[in-house]
Amino acid sequence: MASLLDGLGEKLAEKWISALAVPGLLLMAVATAGTVLGQRSALDPTVLRERIGHWSAAAAEWSAVGQLALLAAVVLGSVAVGTFVRSCAQGVERVWTGDWPALARWPAKRLTTARQERWDRIQGRIDDRRRATPPRQREPEQQRFLDELTARRDRIALARPSRPTYSGDRLAATATRLHHQYGIDLAACWTLLWLVLPDDVRVELRASRARFGAAVEGTTWAACCVVLGLLWWPAAPVGLVVGLAAWGRGRSAAALHAELVESIVDLHLRRLVDELRVAPSAPVPDRRVGAALTRIARKAS
Repeated sequence: MASLLDGLGEKLAEKWISALAVPGLLLMAVATAGTVLGQRSALDPTVLRERIGHWSAAAAEWSAVGQLALLAAVVLGSVAVGTFVRSCAQGVERVWTGDWPALARWPAKRLTTARQERWDRIQGRIDDRRRATPPRQREPEQQRFLDELTARRDRIALARPSRPTYSGDRLAATATRLHHQYGIDLAACWTLLWLVLPDDVRVELRASRARFGAAVEGTTWAACCVVLGLLWWPAAPVGLVVGLAAWGRGRSAAALHAELVESIVDLHLRRLVDELRVAPSAPVPDRRVGAALTRIARKAS
C-alpha cells in the first residue's frame, strides 16, 4: 500500500507540475522580462543579463532557508498563475462553444444571424439544383458542382447554424443530426448511453474531450501573452502565433469529438435499446424508438 501511494503521489505531482507549474512559470518569466526590459529595450539582452546577475548575486548571500523560501514562492506563484488561467479557460470554452453570457447576447445574435444567412443562401442553391436535375439525370459536372456547394455549406455548419461560432455549431449539429436520424434527445439520453458503453470507448471519448479542452486552454495562455505585450511587445506576436495554432487545433478537435459522439450513438444505441427493452424486435432504432428512449430519460409519461 505504501509503494502504491508513493507511485500515485509521483504521478499526481508530475501531472500537477506539467499542467500548472511549468506554463505558469513561463508566463511569469515573460512578465518579468517585460517588466525589466520594457518597450524601449525590448530586444536588448544585456539589460536582462545584468538584472538577472544582480538578483542572483543578492540571492546567493541569503541563507539556505531564504533561498528555499524564494524557490517555494516561485513554484507557488507559477501554480497560482496556472490555476488562474485554467479557471479563465472555463469561460473561454463558453466562447468557443457559442454559449455566450448575457452581456454578449447582442453580438452573439448578430454573428448567428450572419452565419444562418450564409448557410441558407447556399442551402437554397443546393435545393434549386436538386430540384432542377434529379440524381439519375445529373451530369458528372453538375454533380461535382453540387458537391462543391455542399462542402461550402458544411464548412459553415453541418446543420442550420444556431451558435455564433463554428465549434459551437459543430457540436450542436451532432444533437440535431441524431434527433433527425433517431428521434432522440442526445442531452437527455447521454447519461444512459454512457453507462452501457464499453470501457475502451469511454477512454477514447475522454481523450477526445481532453484534446479539445487543451486547445481551448492553449488559446487562453496565448491571450495572456498578448495582454503581456502591453509591457513587452515581443510577447504579443508570440501569443498570436500560439493562439492561431491552438485555434486551428481546437476547430479540428471539436469536429473530431462531434464525429466521435455521433459514431458512438450509431454503433451503441442498439445496446441501450436492448438494455431498456424498448423495442427488442426492431433491427435498427428508428424515430419511434428514439422518442421512447427520450421519454424514459426525461421520466416523462
